[in-house]
Amino acid sequence: MVAAPGKADLVLHQGLVLGHPGSDSVAISGGVIVAHGPFAELKPLVGPRTHLVKLAGRTVAPGFIDSHIHFREAAAAATGISVSRCRTVADLLADLRLAAGKTPPGNWIRAFGCDEAMMLDNRGPTRAELDASAPKNPLRLRHQTLHATWLNSRAIAVLGLEAPDFTPPDGANMVRDAAGKLTGLVVGMETWLSDHLPLVTAAESESRARIMSREMAAAGVTAFTDATTRNSPVEVEQFAKLAQSNAICQRVSVMIGGQHLEAADECEKIARAAGISLAGAKFMPGNQYDTAGLSRPVRHALERGLDCAFHVTEIEELDEAIAAIESAKSQFSGRREMPRFRIEHGGIITPDYIDRLMAANVWVVTNPGFIYFRGPKYATEPGLVPHLYRARTLKDRNVHPVGATDAPVTPAKPFAAIVAAASRTTIDGVPLGPAEALSMPDAFALFTTAAARLARLDAGVIEPDRLADLIVLPRDPSTLAPADLMNLTVDITIVAGRVVYERGRPAIASSDSADLRST
Repeated sequence: MVAAPGKADLVLHQGLVLGHPGSDSVAISGGVIVAHGPFAELKPLVGPRTHLVKLAGRTVAPGFIDSHIHFREAAAAATGISVSRCRTVADLLADLRLAAGKTPPGNWIRAFGCDEAMMLDNRGPTRAELDASAPKNPLRLRHQTLHATWLNSRAIAVLGLEAPDFTPPDGANMVRDAAGKLTGLVVGMETWLSDHLPLVTAAESESRARIMSREMAAAGVTAFTDATTRNSPVEVEQFAKLAQSNAICQRVSVMIGGQHLEAADECEKIARAAGISLAGAKFMPGNQYDTAGLSRPVRHALERGLDCAFHVTEIEELDEAIAAIESAKSQFSGRREMPRFRIEHGGIITPDYIDRLMAANVWVVTNPGFIYFRGPKYATEPGLVPHLYRARTLKDRNVHPVGATDAPVTPAKPFAAIVAAASRTTIDGVPLGPAEALSMPDAFALFTTAAARLARLDAGVIEPDRLADLIVLPRDPSTLAPADLMNLTVDITIVAGRVVYERGRPAIASSDSADLRST
């Protein structure tokens, strides 16, 4: 259904418009905001085919942009077995036993969310414990950080890890006990394991994506960037298909791994055809991309016009990333505008690096939700706390901070991260680095205005000619206490002027009835 010329497709009316005290309504046409103001002034935009949504005092706000997630992993965790809430090994094993009881013998069990640093036992499960919990199934239990996995004996046997002729992939660490036997914990083999487990069918992949996309829409997310290092043309094609089938309702940006630079043109072609974006290249400091180290592939990425992102959680990774950025910038001879540099996570940034980040015009995609959800782990290392997931210092020194949840490492819930950025308090109420706390408006900007600038989206604010990526909230978030804000629900999520989520309405009914475009 198309509105008449000069008329709005959709008008949200008689509520509050965040950031505009004199406005109570927003008019949308062709996927963009055409006006906001008092409803009486917007009435000329209402035609016979205009869809009216009465806000009844509710608040319209910009949708959230999550600048760094791992969508497929998050979708698998959201639709599979999650043990991230377990705080003892006994509870974790009990959950795995329940899962095994529902899984046919011989079928893989895929679980997610264990972190020994968050366990009251201060350890992860042993191989024998995993064997007892899932005696008839191969089991893969992924670490919360996505960088390690625990396997039981059946999984080890199926994968052939104890075969005399098995050669681990480069960079892998297969942890062994004093007798030389595998403990079940393997580090640095995530891509290899994913490639050697049974393939997920296209139908299952689409089902997972629909569930995850709706979960993110329910949290107010209207756009995201997938920052998975192993993304190649195959994964970009998968995202393209999911976006084209509307299995993913958000705006999608995808990074490719730094090892796939030669396929950048192919990835760009796939992305453009599907209406998704190529967000740049992702590099892992510490990995040897070629004999020249990290600087050469970074220069190649710049020459292709790609933004360059660097996984940085440790100070050694930060040092290598900044050195590569400085070297690449000094040798950049492209005729186009200099692409952007991104530090992903910025887990530890000591004062001596901040001037270099500012001079290099670097963006830092920080994870304030780590302070809340993973705070108990950091509280045991007080010397690092002042440098963890900085925000205030970066902003004050003109380094560009942007927010991300890093889902599934933390839940894809921007409100929780926003509150953490403003309160700097852990899940058990312990303050961590309060000097790095942002004001609430600045915390919101991490997922709205700042994130939109980094993603080059005309979004993040409610103004004419900006993208109509909006959320409707039951209360004005600027008036709420942190605890209430963290638990604030989202009533409606709108992407490009189309209602993609409405609380209390089934997914199919929501998407079909609210599609305001012609079919």
